[in-house]
Amino acid sequence: MARPVVHLYTLCWDEADMLGFFFRHYEPWVDRFVVYDDGSTDGSLEILRAHPRVERRRFERRITDSFVLSHQGMQDTAWKESRGQADWVVITAIDEHLHLRGQAMADYLAAQGRRGTTLIPALGFDMHAAAMPDDHGLLVERVARGRPRSAFNKLSIFDPNSIRETGFGPGRHAARPAGHLRLPDRDEVMLWHYKHLGFERNAAREASQAERLGRLDRQRGYGQHYLQGREALRQFWDVMESEGRDLAAEAFDPAREAAQPLWWRAPGFAPAPAPSLALAPPAAEPTVSVLVKCYNHAPYVGQTVRSLLSQSFQDFEIVVTDDGSTDGTAEVVRGFDDPRIRLAVLPANQGISAAMNATIARARGRYLAILNSDDWALPGRLQRQVDVLDAHPEIGLVFGLPQPVDEAGRPTAAYNDFDAAFALPDFSRRSWLRRFFYRGNCLCAPTAMIRREAYDAAGPYDVRLTNLQDLDMWIRMLLAGQRIHVLAEAVTAFRIRDRSANASAPRSDSLLRTRFETSRLLRHFTTMAPAVFEDVFAGEGLMHVTPETPVPLRLAELARRHPAIEYQHFAVETYFEHARDPAQIARLRVLAGELDSFGSAALGERDTHLARTAGELRDAQGRIAELEQAQAEIAAAAAGYRSAMEALRHSLDEHEAGLATAAATLSDRDRQLDTMATTLADRDRRLAAAQAALDSRERHGAQTDAALDAARETLAQLRLSTSWRMTAPVRAAGRALPLPLRRLLRRALGAIRPAGPPHRPRQTADASGTGRLDTARP
Repeated sequence: MARPVVHLYTLCWDEADMLGFFFRHYEPWVDRFVVYDDGSTDGSLEILRAHPRVERRRFERRITDSFVLSHQGMQDTAWKESRGQADWVVITAIDEHLHLRGQAMADYLAAQGRRGTTLIPALGFDMHAAAMPDDHGLLVERVARGRPRSAFNKLSIFDPNSIRETGFGPGRHAARPAGHLRLPDRDEVMLWHYKHLGFERNAAREASQAERLGRLDRQRGYGQHYLQGREALRQFWDVMESEGRDLAAEAFDPAREAAQPLWWRAPGFAPAPAPSLALAPPAAEPTVSVLVKCYNHAPYVGQTVRSLLSQSFQDFEIVVTDDGSTDGTAEVVRGFDDPRIRLAVLPANQGISAAMNATIARARGRYLAILNSDDWALPGRLQRQVDVLDAHPEIGLVFGLPQPVDEAGRPTAAYNDFDAAFALPDFSRRSWLRRFFYRGNCLCAPTAMIRREAYDAAGPYDVRLTNLQDLDMWIRMLLAGQRIHVLAEAVTAFRIRDRSANASAPRSDSLLRTRFETSRLLRHFTTMAPAVFEDVFAGEGLMHVTPETPVPLRLAELARRHPAIEYQHFAVETYFEHARDPAQIARLRVLAGELDSFGSAALGERDTHLARTAGELRDAQGRIAELEQAQAEIAAAAAGYRSAMEALRHSLDEHEAGLATAAATLSDRDRQLDTMATTLADRDRRLAAAQAALDSRERHGAQTDAALDAARETLAQLRLSTSWRMTAPVRAAGRALPLPLRRLLRRALGAIRPAGPPHRPRQTADASGTGRLDTARP
């Protein structure tokens, strides 16, 4: 490839003062300019018509209510007509100059084409100047002061024949290219963004651009920075100017100085799936990107992901970064079969801030929700926060309350007062900055949903911070003009780990880091413009301060009144860095001699206390020796008591054994008495029966005696009768008769016997003396 063919696509709106610089910069290596004009009225159209290589087109808002989404659609599709016609395509803005130090861009692109490179992202730098330069020469030679900005790390140059889809996000601040991807060996191309050339020009242009936003743009928070107003822009400029440096300096290395992380260099960077080269529209970007950074959270991350998949709001992606876990966390995430889960695994642990930056760099949504991998989202969280951001474009960050749970997921108590936000008078920037300056953080990061523009305005997390990286971000976002709102409802289950395993738990190492990091975070407040300082800290009654006193020294006077060592250290350090005139230097001497910025007084008090404690310890040791002697004597007496008690216990045991024997004997006696009582009762029953029988016999004998007496009387009378005498021979003869005849005779006589009293047998005594009944009739 001798000289590559390059086509450039861009959008123009009232860019007359910038077009001359734009064409002079790109003409040496761009063959065709395709410019979409959005109703310019400042003479831009005339400039475009006069250029021989410009193909001018009218920009159409294919999404009627959204300029941003219509622009995004144009950037994603317009370049595809260059397939088969161009070697390289450039997607850029009129105020973005792609710059390469030390060589011509055409030569660089030819060399990259020979080695097979297919896409060349640019390192982003935000350039600024006090005024708009007059129209001649090259801007990259005339305005070289700027600072790195991750928002401008953009995909700007690529091979249209190898790339299937660009996957740009709103504003081209993100990209998810698909196709045959090959990056340069080294990042060298820079994007110098020339939006900030003169404050008044910048303010007027942003106010006009705010009017171009559609209803959907405002509803979804696109172009939020256009709506912030002059004060926020002035504050942004102050910070930008304080951080700016000469990018043309020989020692400047773009690759080393660029804002990190670079999304195309992140581990796990992979293209989005694209089925074919057909000119199909790209998949819509999700509304929400849920940012989940992981490190050794295999027991919990599954619950985290499930809580998101079950949300009522489903237009989201889950961007997971495994920060070098060794417990299988990544395998748990891979176990979910949902294309919205996008996992990247870092080869080694890089820390919380670096992992968060890598996660944000891969996110495509316009709202970024933070969720830690050991927490979970409560039902309805995403819908509730999306509704707030959609309805209130002035809000950049919306938080909720955490619901503290323990290791097992049971309700527990938090170690931070997250309700403190509702003690503020309001949610204004003044209230938040005062709270953060004097008392630190009261917001729970895993409950946050943040507009992408807020991250773009503040830049990446500071990888040097471990405990206060979130507070550092909130302060920078506020200073960049963002607004914070807190919902009075729980949106995230916030796990309080056992053994203070949370990074924010009050451990000794955490407390030490927090003190150091606090002293560094306070420096952000020194970048405030005087008007902002007055708005935030008015009425503090500062001494040694005049209207001309620089803001950093005013902050130092505020900090010196705070009792914490880190604040006093900040006060002295700030005076040392910013004192200029004799009065300020004299004040530095006073403060350096008054403030205990290194805790020296506390160390002296500690030494005195230790000496006093050592004396008290010696006295205590003497008393302890006396007590030990008394204890030995008591122990000896106790041993004697134990021996006596043992003997008494033995005696009691023997006595109890004797009592047990006596009880057994008594029990046997009682059983014998019971047996005797039973026998006597039986005897008494028999005697009673015998007595009854005797009584009966006596009654019968009396009756018998009466009957015998009557019979004797009758017999005596009978013997006196004539008949008895007359029948005597018959009786004598009868006795002589044989027994059978006698019986027969008796029956005959009985038949003729006259009536008389019945015959009763009579008991007589026989020869043996035994009684017998005499049945013979007289």
